[in-house]
Amino acid sequence: MAKIFNKRNTLFLVSFIVLFKIFLSASTSLHPDEAYYWLWSKQLALGYYDHPPMVAWFIKITTLLSNSELAVRFSSIIVTIMLSILVWKFAKKLFHEDETVASASVIVLNTLPLMFVGSIIITPDTPAFVFFAFAVYYQWRLIESCKTKYWYLIGFFLGLSFLSKYTAILFVLSLAVYMLLDGKLKWLKNKHLYFMFVISFITFLPVIIWNSQNEWISFTFQFNHGLSGNKLHLNYVLEYLGLQSLIAGPFVFVSGIVASIYYLKSKNIAYQHKHRFLFSFSVPIIAIFIITALKSYPGANWPASAYFAFSIMVAQYLLASNSKFKRNILLIGIVFNFMISILLGLHIRYAIFPVYRFSRDAAIADATNWFTGWQELGSNILYRNVKYAVTDSHQWGAVIAYYTKSKIGVVLANDRQNQFAYWSVPKDLETSKTVIIKIDNHLNEDFNSIKDAEVINAKRNGVTIRQYAVIETNGYKVKDPKNKNSII
Repeated sequence: MAKIFNKRNTLFLVSFIVLFKIFLSASTSLHPDEAYYWLWSKQLALGYYDHPPMVAWFIKITTLLSNSELAVRFSSIIVTIMLSILVWKFAKKLFHEDETVASASVIVLNTLPLMFVGSIIITPDTPAFVFFAFAVYYQWRLIESCKTKYWYLIGFFLGLSFLSKYTAILFVLSLAVYMLLDGKLKWLKNKHLYFMFVISFITFLPVIIWNSQNEWISFTFQFNHGLSGNKLHLNYVLEYLGLQSLIAGPFVFVSGIVASIYYLKSKNIAYQHKHRFLFSFSVPIIAIFIITALKSYPGANWPASAYFAFSIMVAQYLLASNSKFKRNILLIGIVFNFMISILLGLHIRYAIFPVYRFSRDAAIADATNWFTGWQELGSNILYRNVKYAVTDSHQWGAVIAYYTKSKIGVVLANDRQNQFAYWSVPKDLETSKTVIIKIDNHLNEDFNSIKDAEVINAKRNGVTIRQYAVIETNGYKVKDPKNKNSII
């Protein structure tokens, strides 16, 4: 397998993937969520309603010279390179400088649909993943060397991961599982373990300060978001597992589950603690969301950080023996993920799959529609020479702000709490030329019945996938300023 999995081939494949991501990042419209985080970067803060601030800080840095789609997403490209280098180093340290395992680990990680295509989108997972990975890496360096300095590096990177996404708390779960499995409970008597958490807390302090000034709203929102609902939903669990097999690829995901069971039963003294480590920092993270899925619908990306250790675990398991079957599974899994990711990326950009031929409903429901049709709306609004745009969703408001090049102030008119509620309403809104924008993403509303509305159809492959109703007005009165706020 050394002829396939080596440094040269790994460098070539990662370079190709990075170039493909640059192409997609530069040539596709922002997803509304990305536009929302870009909007945060224009109003930097210590925290935000939905998430910690790191994603906004990343975007701020990469958009200092340009606000292009590539600039907004560029940190995702950098993270891809950083993770590739880190996985290479980590796998070599784990398995006696074995470049075959290191190469396979890097390739498995980069060809996961989650990483190959999913990571072109800039989200809180982008910084959360890379900082979580550094914390895991230094945790192993601590185990390997017993050097005290690594406790503090772990605390720092864990704190940065907390500054990115609250799911960083799952590092603590993974650490606890590892301590139980590998007989490391003695760490509870080590003062440096607690200093590690102190460092993490200090690093995370900006978010705590922001929340303390805003009624702890971000913590409350995320807790309720992940554990809302009174009924148990077994179908959500099945959907969650199905989503994981999609973002990891079915061959890689199933191989990881098999490897986990094997690792737990393995009596290989030489590798036992390494197997337990990789298991602890991957599988429990994926498993914990099975529990939350019983209460609320899970996001496919929620356990994203688990796939750092998971990829190494899969690669080493499938290469460890002389089993031709296992090695073929590894190759099939990589090729399958690579091809699916390439096709999905091309479909995002060029709509290569004729979904509309199956049914109009399927064409409308195509999730890749989120990456098209926004520039036309922005151009239409700019053409009208208005000062403000009023809409009813933070996602719509964000794409309007981005694709009107921040020349139009955006006001939200709905009762749902989001970051817009923490930005002020312009004082001249009631007397300024304004457009009211209604967006129907499912084509189940009759916009033609709205008086004085111009209806614009966003099309893809000749099929209308979204409708915009644009209504011009001389001023707009906000009924409840506490719940109807804006960004200029």
